[in-house]
Amino acid sequence: MSLLAPGLVAVRPSAITGGHRRPQEQSPRNVWPARITGLTMLADRVRLDLAGEPSALADVTAAAVAELSLRPGSEVWLSVKATDLEVYPRDERQRNADSPR
Repeated sequence: MSLLAPGLVAVRPSAITGGHRRPQEQSPRNVWPARITGLTMLADRVRLDLAGEPSALADVTAAAVAELSLRPGSEVWLSVKATDLEVYPRDERQRNADSPR
């Protein structure tokens, strides 16, 4: 059986959770470290720009920003449940372009 890498994996910024420590014994299996590179105030939340593998956007409350002392340069751990991921298959044209000739 051949597994192909997805073309795109997307997740709503509100589905990503974060904290200063790696989550232990929680249901999300997708966990990775990241660094906050920017904060943007939106209507009722703050969007975090996060550099990691993969990079991400996450929405949190202003209270969470204050309570966790989040700021650019802060190291955080992110997590997202697999059920919150939207996976889109690779475009056939891209797959053919990536194939060795």
